[in-house]
Amino acid sequence: MQRVLKAFGRSIASQLHPKMLGLLVLPFVVSLLFWILAAWLVWTPLTDWLAAALFEGGWLGSFYGWAQGIGLGGIRDWIPALIALLLVVPASWVTAIAIVSVFAMPLVMRFLVARDYPGVVRQGTGSPLPGLLNVLVAIPLFAVGYLLTLPLWLIPPLALVVPWFWWSWLTARVMRMDSLVEYADPGERLAIEARYRKEYLLLAMLVSALNLVPPLFLVTPVLSALAFGHYSLAMLAERRAAPPVLARP
Repeated sequence: MQRVLKAFGRSIASQLHPKMLGLLVLPFVVSLLFWILAAWLVWTPLTDWLAAALFEGGWLGSFYGWAQGIGLGGIRDWIPALIALLLVVPASWVTAIAIVSVFAMPLVMRFLVARDYPGVVRQGTGSPLPGLLNVLVAIPLFAVGYLLTLPLWLIPPLALVVPWFWWSWLTARVMRMDSLVEYADPGERLAIEARYRKEYLLLAMLVSALNLVPPLFLVTPVLSALAFGHYSLAMLAERRAAPPVLARP
């Protein structure tokens, strides 16, 4: 836990550097464009479809007829809007994470190596393909898990815990590889991922908690990259500095 807190604290300090503050523009612009496109192209068709699917026929249709009779006919508007919001908001955040992962993470890692870890030699790949494939696998898994657990939001405490868990899972899945793939060789990457998997998830949970405090969710993608970069580079430096374990004769 101490390593996790240290990486998180160092990421906050790094985030205040002008170069890293400049990177915050990227997820902000992505989120802004996403909301504009969602409002223009998706929102009305989505809420209309949800209203028809929920309230035309079935027991919810009967419930809606009863609700109209007591002056609560507005539920046909606000319930679909709420469900649509629960779908659109994470989609915006996931888009920002994916953009940071593919385009900003290499800049973050080079910044950290030059500034804080000059002794860590690059032994991985410079290709974005492994990270891109990881994102393409992680996002559908996240979407399925997120949708399947939406009913749990009806239990008040879980309305915060469930999305926090999925945000954390996706952050750990994406950032763990991206923070290692360029500087660790395949053997080092697999060994570090396996040994510190739980700590990576704890770090993701710590960073993702900021998503629950608007407008800090705009900071989360870049701060996640910095936190995972610090943690992975520290673990990589520690591993390389350790004396090799000699096999017994």
